[in-house]
Amino acid sequence: MNTKRTCKTALATLASVLVFQSNAAASFLDTDFWCRTYGCVVVHDGQNFDIYDNYIFSQNRCCIPNGTPLVPFSSNFGSLNLTGTLNTHQGPNSDQGMMLGITQNGTTVSSAVLDDGDGYLDAADQFSGSFALNSGTDITLDGSGKQYSHSFYITSRNTRFSLRARASVANSSGDFSNTITLGDIKLDTQVSRRGTDGSFRYGRRATSNNVLIVNGVDDLGDMQVGPTRIIDFGRFAGVRRRNGDINEQSIRLDFNYTMPAYDFSMGIGALNVDMVFDFYKEP
Repeated sequence: MNTKRTCKTALATLASVLVFQSNAAASFLDTDFWCRTYGCVVVHDGQNFDIYDNYIFSQNRCCIPNGTPLVPFSSNFGSLNLTGTLNTHQGPNSDQGMMLGITQNGTTVSSAVLDDGDGYLDAADQFSGSFALNSGTDITLDGSGKQYSHSFYITSRNTRFSLRARASVANSSGDFSNTITLGDIKLDTQVSRRGTDGSFRYGRRATSNNVLIVNGVDDLGDMQVGPTRIIDFGRFAGVRRRNGDINEQSIRLDFNYTMPAYDFSMGIGALNVDMVFDFYKEP
């Protein structure tokens, strides 16, 4: 007889309903037999939810060995948010780029740019400053365009696990193939235990105790060999602290990337980088 978890398909709907019910007594994590008995992890963007299990449903048995990836039950959540919002992070297309900071004789010309709201420099932006190249012109990567941050929410019950990541260059072109490496892109990982993103509240019934950021993973080059542990979740009871809706039981993970200092000697080109996250069962 096949073991099935039919209630899991209702997770996204259930979570959405519970957001608006302040008196909700329990979430999916509180009531699901498989999570309570064998442990599970839930990741989401505030709207789309995925579950990762220790139990092996395809073989009707418990459980995956330590040090192996948790079993994904669904694949609804795929895009990270811009940190502090529920807006999906969208990378630049071929007609968009990052702003170069231009100072002319000590005056910052790039401050005259009026962005159209997408966060990237493109033809829809307005640039009212003017300048001419001379010995007083300094061109570097603009401070606000040098960094960006994206996030997702996570909660768990009855399992220790780790978040691992692998970085790779999807494709590169022009001079950037030789002048920019994964090791040039810095990574700062942070955990936000409780807060409000827009009208979305998280963390009131969660804990970040024993959630530890691994030392020594400071740039994408540290993650290019294979899945590299970046966060340990060492509390067996889980991120969930007590009954409540699943958003209250979640914390937020933030990933802030800093681009290398650019100058014209690095040439021109494009560099597309993939970051793949996965969750591993730990002893």
